[in-house]
Amino acid sequence: MHPIVPIIMALGAILFLVGITVQARLGVQRIHTIKLRGKEYKVWFFVATTAIAGVALIMISVLIPKYMPYQPESASNSVQPVLPSNLKYELNSVLSSMNLNDDAMMNTISRFQVEYQEASQRNEKNTMDLLILEMAYRIRTELQNRNHPGNQIEREVERIIGILKQPVKQGNDK
Repeated sequence: MHPIVPIIMALGAILFLVGITVQARLGVQRIHTIKLRGKEYKVWFFVATTAIAGVALIMISVLIPKYMPYQPESASNSVQPVLPSNLKYELNSVLSSMNLNDDAMMNTISRFQVEYQEASQRNEKNTMDLLILEMAYRIRTELQNRNHPGNQIEREVERIIGILKQPVKQGNDK
């Protein structure tokens, strides 16, 4: 939702309620004119103006998302960790030798790198350990599904995790 929508809707609701409240209060007292900022207005004119302006603002707030789509910039400018070129090459060669370089595994590895880096910056040892366990399980499962020999699976999992645990530098992924 566009961040301006709730503000415009609230202003519209306030204007509408002010108009209705003025009509209810002054209508009971049978007052026909309002003096506002040095000018005199008829009550029906003031009520109609505020109520119509309130409804118009509410309608505008409903139409804003349709005609002005909102996409936050933070999602498009996400900072991804960047492996040094030698580690990236080693990771790619290990993954391609085991046929693990498909899109699903690469997305999992990218997500792991981002979350591991964030946990590392906050010094959350438990989170880092859980992320390592999750990644090791995913790699182990993929290798078992692809019928790799059982004696090589643990060695390859440790090799990939060792590469992924290396400290990474931050950079824009564009």
